[in-house]
Amino acid sequence: MSFGENCCNVLITFHGILIADAMSFKMDAQSYRDLNVFTDGSGSDPIVQLFRWTKTIGGKEMIRDMMGKPSSDIDFLNRRKEAIQYFYDKKIVLEVKAEQLDLIEHYLKFNKAHSRNNILDALVYFIQKRSGSDYYTISSGLLHLIRLLKYLSGFTEILLTEDAPEHLKAIGQRIGQVLELDQLKVARGWNRKRLRFYQLSRLDHACRGKLKSEIKALLLLVYELDAFETISNTARTKGLSFPVYSGANEVKVSLTGLFHPSIDQAVKNNLALEKGENITFLTGSNMAGKSSLLKSLSLAIYLSHLGFPVPATQMETTIFNGLLSTINLPDNLNQGLSHYYSEVKRVKEAVSTLLEQERMFIIFDELFRGTNVKDAFDASLLIISELSHVHNSIFFISTHIVELADELRRFENISFKYMDTFFKEGKPVFTYQLKEGVSQERLGMYIIEQEGIIEIIRQVSKKTIGLSLS
Repeated sequence: MSFGENCCNVLITFHGILIADAMSFKMDAQSYRDLNVFTDGSGSDPIVQLFRWTKTIGGKEMIRDMMGKPSSDIDFLNRRKEAIQYFYDKKIVLEVKAEQLDLIEHYLKFNKAHSRNNILDALVYFIQKRSGSDYYTISSGLLHLIRLLKYLSGFTEILLTEDAPEHLKAIGQRIGQVLELDQLKVARGWNRKRLRFYQLSRLDHACRGKLKSEIKALLLLVYELDAFETISNTARTKGLSFPVYSGANEVKVSLTGLFHPSIDQAVKNNLALEKGENITFLTGSNMAGKSSLLKSLSLAIYLSHLGFPVPATQMETTIFNGLLSTINLPDNLNQGLSHYYSEVKRVKEAVSTLLEQERMFIIFDELFRGTNVKDAFDASLLIISELSHVHNSIFFISTHIVELADELRRFENISFKYMDTFFKEGKPVFTYQLKEGVSQERLGMYIIEQEGIIEIIRQVSKKTIGLSLS
């Protein structure tokens, strides 16, 4: 049974649960790995773990499913965001337990024949089975179901208040429809800790029979509510905020206080990307924080296209049609490809997407690092120069080749930013602050000197000379 379809035919809710339509958001496996959404192979906690404190297994699975389906549907995103934000603002608590839902799920999956619907057969079944595990599975599952029904009958009042967002009202109405089904309405009035044999038989006959799909749909709604509460709690504990979506056609992103939620005491940065400057050329020394900034930015774009809160104090964004990143590009040894050739293929994948999709958000970290400096310079200059003519997407490109800036200044839509580093008392200070301009700091030789590599080589040289003379 399906409920709720808006007038524009772009959003469908099935059993009250938001389902994105064909307006999907393009994001490939490489981008998911770059952001460490589910795993990046490093062993560090993935982003999905930020939302792990659900009360139910179904709620956890619901969040994971949501995170695999970003959307470019502004109506869909606003509806989900508003639902989560309502939980956040009202500090709503869903008082359910994993054990309760697990027992109900186990009961519904119980593959023995359901009880008979007449008193005589019910009595025979009760006499035969009352001491067995089958009877316990049925009775405990139904008792927990009745408790859940009673609780939800009160909880739906929160979802149906006048100021509640439309999606929560739709969930409340759908739950109400299930609660008013005859057998379930009667069961809600029972106050016994144990069911009489004929009550159990009739209710089991209905719940594992004609009402089974309705009860499963009800559980999905509970899991969705659990997901909303969990996401709102993460927003509170991690200092996330709710994005504002722009319906304008021109590309634009404005971020205040951007940070990475997995970094303790992360430095926050402000960033504004607009159509007039839709390409950002990012420089900075080693360890200055370029990759972390790119991951933070990518994560904000990604989470905003889930309808989730984002790691920033404020965010306003155009609705993009996809996010492609190249931050941790692996060597493709199985196919015998060099790192440089893997980079070239990745750039081809990204620009080919532009033939199919407008309003893409594309990130290249250390473009063409896998080749010599001369080829890297020429290739980067060529690619960035050509991308400067594409105005309906945003590009964020980092590099160590600061000399490119002199060649790129002739393009009005390229902005130059760098991660600030300076020396104090002979030692580098990393501020992790994003600033306007091009980095002038060079840390490569400093790091080599600090590691004592030259001294080790000289010691090896002396040892070799000594051995040759002996």
